[in-house]
Amino acid sequence: MASIISSLMEVVEESVVIVGAGIAGLSAALGLHRLGIRSIVLESSDSLRTTGFALTTWTNAWKALDALGTGDTLRQQHGALRGNVTSSTISGLPVFEMSFKAKGKKLLLEALADELPSGTIRFSSKVVSIDESGYLKLVHLADGTILKAKVLLRAYPT
Repeated sequence: MASIISSLMEVVEESVVIVGAGIAGLSAALGLHRLGIRSIVLESSDSLRTTGFALTTWTNAWKALDALGTGDTLRQQHGALRGNVTSSTISGLPVFEMSFKAKGKKLLLEALADELPSGTIRFSSKVVSIDESGYLKLVHLADGTILKAKVLLRAYPT
């Protein structure tokens, strides 16, 4: 019986598997991509989700977005993000403060996702369990697929 079940499952080996296509997961995937490291992002829903919380970004967050190559794209959509440009009380330099709510958070997620190679994000991929096999993590998906991951990153809140 076990051999019949295992022959029906698709087993795929991936170097890096990231669970969650939120801001953290997509940023991690994009950072790895910029370094030439391929990853796969698993998202349980069928599209990018904007549910959750509001996010306010300050200067250091914009430095991170610039490093990922998405800062300028987001700045061009400043009005849609309901942001403010203020001055630092210490340096007097401009500080970009933008609140990512509903539409803004979707714009942020889309900006990150758009920079990733096609096929990086795998939608409708619900993780049902994770096991270990030597140095590999075995990520079992609801559709029966098993991903063998050298590196596994859980990028969603508990």
